[in-house]
Parts: sequence; C-alpha cells; structure tokens
Amino acid sequence: MKKLTVILLALLLVVVCFPTTVYLRKGGTVEGEVIWKDDEKFVIKAADGEKTLKWRQLKNKSIEEIHPELYEKLKVKALEKKINIDGKVTKEKKNGIDFSRIHLSVEKTEKGGAYKKVNIDLDLDKYSSSVKREWKSIRFYEKECYGKINIKLNGLDSKKKYYLKTIYSHYIKNDENARPFAKKTSSEKNIVKTNNLSGEISYDIDITSSPFYCYKEKLKSGCQLNEDNKRKKEYGDKADGWDISIWLDDTLIYKEINRKCRMDPKNILH
Repeated sequence: MKKLTVILLALLLVVVCFPTTVYLRKGGTVEGEVIWKDDEKFVIKAADGEKTLKWRQLKNKSIEEIHPELYEKLKVKALEKKINIDGKVTKEKKNGIDFSRIHLSVEKTEKGGAYKKVNIDLDLDKYSSSVKREWKSIRFYEKECYGKINIKLNGLDSKKKYYLKTIYSHYIKNDENARPFAKKTSSEKNIVKTNNLSGEISYDIDITSSPFYCYKEKLKSGCQLNEDNKRKKEYGDKADGWDISIWLDDTLIYKEINRKCRMDPKNILH
C-alpha cells in the first residue's frame, strides 16, 4: 500500500519529459527537458545538468507553456492584487465603456466652520436658581458642520457623454446630553445627485451634505460656578458614517455600506 501511494504521488508530480526553451525575466534562456514541477518551482534537465528554477524567474509565456494551470491561478491573483492596490480594473467593457481606462477615487471628510456666538433666548422661570445663575454666566457658541464627498474620475473619453449618479446616506448621531436649545439634525437617507459629463477626460466633483451643529460654552469674564454645576464645554450632533453608491451610465462603479467599503469587482475600484 505504501509503495502504491509513493507511485501515485510520483505520477502527480512528475511530468512527461519534453524539450522546451525557458525564457527568463532577467534575460537569457535555458533549454532542456522539464522533469518535475509543483506550484513553487520546477526542475529542468539541461545540457550542463539539472537546474531548479522558481516560477517568478520565468517570463509569463514560459509559465503558460510549462504549467498552464498555475498560469491561470497567477493571473487571478495578479488581477486581485491590481484591484486591491492600484485601484485599476478589468478590461471588460460595459454599456460601451472601456473601464480599464478609467480611474476612480472617492474621499469622504467632515468639515466644520468657525464657532460663532449665539444668543440663547430660553424661558428660565422653570429652572432652579442655581441653573439660572449658571446659564446667565455662560456665553454660547454654535458651529455649522457638514459632510463632503469628493469624487475624482480620470480616463473618460472626451468625445462621449456620460451620466453619473450618486446616491448617499449621511448618518448623524444626536447628542442626547446637549442643552435643550441645541439643534438636532436628522440623518439624510438615499439622497440622489446627478451629473452630466462630456467634453473632458477628468472630473473633480464635490457633494456636500446638509449641515449639522456643534456647540461650546465659555464662562463670561469675572463669573465663577460652584463645583456642583458641571458645565459642558463642547457638545452637539456628530457624523456617524455614510452609505454611498456611484453609477456611471447605469453601471455600478462604487459601493460603500455603513462605513465598510465594498466594491463591484467587475468595474471601477478606488
């Protein structure tokens, strides 16, 4: 049984010898008969003896000739690496668009303006004397914030017309401990923005969300608070992620759900 197993393994690994010319990546060739191979290396019997070479030393055409199954595996891995690192795409054409020529980048940021003093007009009669004293001792400032999506497209055909559609949701987390006067903003969901593109090969497109608001407080000069009065310094609503999908002529080219980026592997990647 053991002998049979050894024979079967040998049959899996040993290749019928055949004369071939191996082309090396750094130049030069090796001529001989391939007598053994696996997915890491192979052995060739040349005129000056046996040589062990690794597949990465060979040009693609030699890998394809000697080990076509491995060649197909390497092509898939190379494509995946290209997608994940370079942000390039397959050479598939869809809807008349050659996506291999197009590059896409998507960046999301949260922007905020400068704090501005706001006058708070509240009915203080329902509050205790200590709360009234605290609030009269404080200046309130408000800042308008917003989310921004920046889309860069390069490699379009300037002679063609394109229709770009972006659908986004911008999630806002309300501050439950904010002062009663603080504005509370609702999340934006499934907002559609469209752009007609023509005449250029590159586009830089900005999309801005609806505003949300942050606040801070400062003591008026000369005022003091008791230790029991825990004054808030900064508070307000906060951005809590995005859902984004981008379509070019009805082909999905970018998709991000709940802050986890997921791409359509057949089309443009960022």
